[in-house]
Amino acid sequence: MGRVRASTHPFRDYAYGHDFKEWLVMQDSKHQPAERAQNEVWLTILVRYVWCQRGIRVSIGGACLVLAWDVAFTGSFVLSFLVCPIWFLVSILKNAIRRPGWGLAILRIAVPALTLGLVLANNAVQLRVAEANAARIVAACEEFHAANGTFPKTLDELVPRYMPSIPRAKYCLDYGEFLYLNLDGHPLLVWCVVPPFNRRIYDFDERRWNYID
Repeated sequence: MGRVRASTHPFRDYAYGHDFKEWLVMQDSKHQPAERAQNEVWLTILVRYVWCQRGIRVSIGGACLVLAWDVAFTGSFVLSFLVCPIWFLVSILKNAIRRPGWGLAILRIAVPALTLGLVLANNAVQLRVAEANAARIVAACEEFHAANGTFPKTLDELVPRYMPSIPRAKYCLDYGEFLYLNLDGHPLLVWCVVPPFNRRIYDFDERRWNYID
């Protein structure tokens, strides 16, 4: 009776008592730590290279300032709309003159474009929020008028019966509140679309929105 020759194939030896999928998972796990370490090294090199470029540091700092002003402070896009196109053209001109590597060139022109894109996206969200909240306030004021025969003197009179709280027009540090005026029984609701001008106003007598400034 001859002896059974042992297999020299690693999978064949393992597969006698194990599943094929389990064997694949085991083989992948052997290479994952090395691949992960290599990816981390390349990422570290890339970040250090980018950060060592003075122009990129300045661009990132400028982007942070623009985002802070337009997104956090005014909730609008005025500064970005003025600065980013010029900044983009200057970046293209610098790339043409200095001829850096393609990666650095793309990053240099991507910063102003990405900054403007983020600001415009935030502005679109802020406008939708403001319009929705304005419609809620108008509906609550109309409900107050139907119940009391007059419009409220201040928006605080709507809380808590008609609204749980008074919402903001935009979620930013300045120009984010609704302005409600009731002058001799002629109420107006105002919020600022593009600070400090381009204000939108709702006339409760005419039941329609208008722009001023």
